[in-house]
Amino acid sequence: MNDDDILISTRELRRVYREGARVHAVLSDVNLDIRAGECVALLGRSGSGKSTLLNLLGGIDRPDHGSIVFDGKPLHALPERDLTLFRRAHVGFVYQFFNLIPTLTVAENVRLPLELNGVKADAIGPRVVQELERVSLGDRQQAFPDQLSGGEQQRVAIARALIHRPRLVLADEPTGNLDAETGQQILDVLTDLSRQQGRALIIVTHSLAVAEIANRILTLSDGRLTTAGTRIAW
Repeated sequence: MNDDDILISTRELRRVYREGARVHAVLSDVNLDIRAGECVALLGRSGSGKSTLLNLLGGIDRPDHGSIVFDGKPLHALPERDLTLFRRAHVGFVYQFFNLIPTLTVAENVRLPLELNGVKADAIGPRVVQELERVSLGDRQQAFPDQLSGGEQQRVAIARALIHRPRLVLADEPTGNLDAETGQQILDVLTDLSRQQGRALIIVTHSLAVAEIANRILTLSDGRLTTAGTRIAW
C-alpha cells in the first residue's frame, strides 16, 4: 500500500481538559495513518486516551491542536454542520453499551441512519432486510431490544453501524459487555463484514486477545501513541 490508500490521518494531535487552573493532556502529539480496508486495534489502559482518540477520528470531538484529515478533507477545520453531515455519511459507531432505542423495533433501529441521510423510504426496507440477514437476525425485525440477548443486541448495533455503508467503522470496547464466547462471535461478525465491504475498522480495547483479530496493533499510554505492531495479512 502507498500513501494514496490512506483514508484518515492525524498530525501532532493534542486534546487537553482543564480543571480550574490545572491542564490535563489526554492526547499528546498523536501521528497516525489508517488505510482503507485496514483493521486496527487500539490498546491501552483505562484513561489512556483511547476513547478520546476515537471520538476525534469520528468527528464527535475536536482537537486542541493538530490536524485530522479524512480522504483529503480537514475534519478539524469543518463547521459543526458539515462535521455532522460527515459523521452521518462516512462513519459507523459500535459501542460497548449497544445504545439501541428501546421503544423502536430492531428494524426501526437499523433504519435510522438511512432516514437521517435522506434515503428514499422505498429503498430503506430492502437494505434493512439485507443488513439484518448479514448478521443472522433476519427473523427478528419486529422484536424490541429487551427481547434480545446481549449478543443479538450488539449484532443489531453492528447492522445499524454499517447500513449506510460508512468508509470508517469505529468500535469502542464492542465486546466489553458480553461473555467471552459471545464476544468472539461479535468480533467475527464485525471483522468479516468490514472486510467484505472494504471498510477501515478501528477497535478500541484493553484486551490483547481482542486486539489479535486486527492486522495492526497500536498502543496508547498516557496519551501518547507508543508502539505500532507489524502489519499482518488477514
